[in-house]
Amino acid sequence: MNPLDTLRQRFLEIRLDTDVSDMFDFGADLLEQDSAEALAFHYTLLHDTGMDSELYDWLCRKFGERGDEAEDHLLAQFDHEPDPAMQATVLQMLGGFKYRKGRRLKETAALARAALASPHDELRCKGLWVIGWLGGTTDIAKVVPLLAHDAIAANRRWAASALMQIVFSRRSAAPKALEPLRQALDTETDPAVLGGILVAVQEIAGKKFGLSSSSHEPPSEEKLQAALAKARRMFARAAAA
Repeated sequence: MNPLDTLRQRFLEIRLDTDVSDMFDFGADLLEQDSAEALAFHYTLLHDTGMDSELYDWLCRKFGERGDEAEDHLLAQFDHEPDPAMQATVLQMLGGFKYRKGRRLKETAALARAALASPHDELRCKGLWVIGWLGGTTDIAKVVPLLAHDAIAANRRWAASALMQIVFSRRSAAPKALEPLRQALDTETDPAVLGGILVAVQEIAGKKFGLSSSSHEPPSEEKLQAALAKARRMFARAAAA
């Protein structure tokens, strides 16, 4: 039995009930195989979305450790993927190469921009994530329509986060990002999205509205209303200045 056949058998044994030590050992042994066939095998495993979720995330992270060849492979596969959910996963993985000194980040950013117009919710979501990581000031105009009109509440919240991330990389973009966020405060009705918008305003403006930027839970109604009042006062003062 060749090494890839052995790995395939081990994967079948751990795919649904993964012990952490087994997962680490499998990942290490998988990366030891650095042939083109091993790269393709690793990628094929990612199509098995029925595996243990922790194992799936681990295999995605390990794929990025394969370096330039992995980035090239993901870009080559993106357009050929028939499943938008898999495209979304690939796009997220490509965006992660920002933190690995990826060589093809411009191409990845272009894919993310195109994804913002996708009819598939998850692909728009991952497009927002990646634009937040890789985008520039001109991308603010591409994110704003999703902030205002995306039918999926979570994507509207991710749009606010993307604007915040863009400003973190380019502080000069703050005024362009704050204006659509100000407008969204007057139109958004979903509490979780409103909380995300307020966090983005708070962090961009360097203010303290009493909201946690690291929490994934929506703020209480009391905290939400207090933060909203503070944000509106801030914008009113800026308009009067």
